[in-house]
Amino acid sequence: MKRTKRTLCGALLGLSLAACGPLDEAGQDVTSERQQPLEATCTSVANTDMTVHACLHASNPGDNVNVNGASGAPNISTQHRHYTVALSGGGTGKVTYVPIARSSTTATVESVAFYATQNVTLTAVDTSVTPNVTLTALVSTNGISSGSCLLHHARVFDLQVGHTYELNITSPTSSVGMVPEYLHDNRGRYYRDADGDGYGANTPLYRFACEAPAGYVTQRFDCDDTNPAIFNC
Repeated sequence: MKRTKRTLCGALLGLSLAACGPLDEAGQDVTSERQQPLEATCTSVANTDMTVHACLHASNPGDNVNVNGASGAPNISTQHRHYTVALSGGGTGKVTYVPIARSSTTATVESVAFYATQNVTLTAVDTSVTPNVTLTALVSTNGISSGSCLLHHARVFDLQVGHTYELNITSPTSSVGMVPEYLHDNRGRYYRDADGDGYGANTPLYRFACEAPAGYVTQRFDCDDTNPAIFNC
């Protein structure tokens, strides 16, 4: 009976945590982690809640905004939008993006993912500094498959808050669908699962919308992470 009660309580607690999103561990200072840019170990954003979120905007006609990237550089900074960007006949164009502080009110750098329907070449030119600085994506994820979503590619940049970036696009087609997403808004939490039982120890590692690294899981509450037969207790 005691074992059943503990299991039930653990399940209910897990459900409440999932409903409320990531919570801070008592006594743990995670402020510095939240204000850091994209972690070096992030190599893909394919299998993440951020991808699912971006796909929801891509599939909702009410979130679509048509812009002409072949003439001028229209702004695509508004959040929760899918932009259909018209390009020149040669598949080139540009748009403008200005990042805001999302991870904290004093953040100076934010990691931003630009999801795209096409396998685009994308560079971000910081036009707020002289001379201008051209950035290439820190993470390029291709072959994304999320249900019927048309967003199959993502490019992630670390951008200076408040700076104006000109995003230069080269695409194999005359238009491309794009959804910008802040990684911090879609951050996840993963726990070290040393014994491979699917449950992790109660020591969180923040991952800013990146795929879980090997040996980490989303489920915690493993009271013995050295024995796969003992978990959720």
